[in-house]
Amino acid sequence: MSYVVLTKREREELVGLFFKLKSKGERFPDARKEALTALRCLKAVHSNAIEDSRVDRIFLQVLLHHEGNPDKSAISQHYNNASNELKGQEEMLRWLEDQAGQREEFSLSMLQDMHRYIFQKSAPNAVGRFRQVDVRISGMAHRPPHHSKVQELLYQHLETINLRLFTIESITPTNFFEVLRLSAEVHYLVASIHPFQDGNGRIARAAGDYAMLVHGFYYDVIMTDYRDMYLDALEESTFADPDPLLHFIEYSYLETLRRISGFFELVQENK
Repeated sequence: MSYVVLTKREREELVGLFFKLKSKGERFPDARKEALTALRCLKAVHSNAIEDSRVDRIFLQVLLHHEGNPDKSAISQHYNNASNELKGQEEMLRWLEDQAGQREEFSLSMLQDMHRYIFQKSAPNAVGRFRQVDVRISGMAHRPPHHSKVQELLYQHLETINLRLFTIESITPTNFFEVLRLSAEVHYLVASIHPFQDGNGRIARAAGDYAMLVHGFYYDVIMTDYRDMYLDALEESTFADPDPLLHFIEYSYLETLRRISGFFELVQENK
């Protein structure tokens, strides 16, 4: 087993920290909005860096903040595409926050819209189109299903996930981990079916976040430093047993909440 598993004490810390920050976010909505913005930007940078090692996150930060050479294509077309996709992903995450506020269910069209946001400038002829060929995932033994099965499989699994996700009402310590499990399941679903020719990892991670955003969670930011652990967890997961990915998400989410907890302490000091 190459993935990380939280100890009992760490799981208790995760639950306690979540409810502490949830309460503070409700008391200080401006601070919650600021934290979501910070995590959204951090997530956009690291989610893209996980996929493309040639454009390091230090350059992605330049791109996200619209700094440096205004014409990125003068450096290279690949760099220009990275700029457009990064900004498109940040816009997509903003859109998901709005969708979560309206409690929109997962659907095929939602996944297609997510893809459109990311690739509207870098690959306009392919945006929102499910793949029409069979593919292999680089560096992984898993083989995605035949392209003719993509929409059917997504529909079947998303229907089940929606039913379980939207029957949860208020979040309690009892059902907290069920939301993380559903996040892991939809994350694995998109990653394993690989519905698009490109962008599946970014959309899978964002779909996992959407399951959390619907219930008022903060983003889970999978840092580039955890890339190998994350990919190992995906590789060891299956539809029947997503626990490896779930355990990794628990670990990653604890790290994310720890990262923003100091910010909320500053907010409280000033009130």
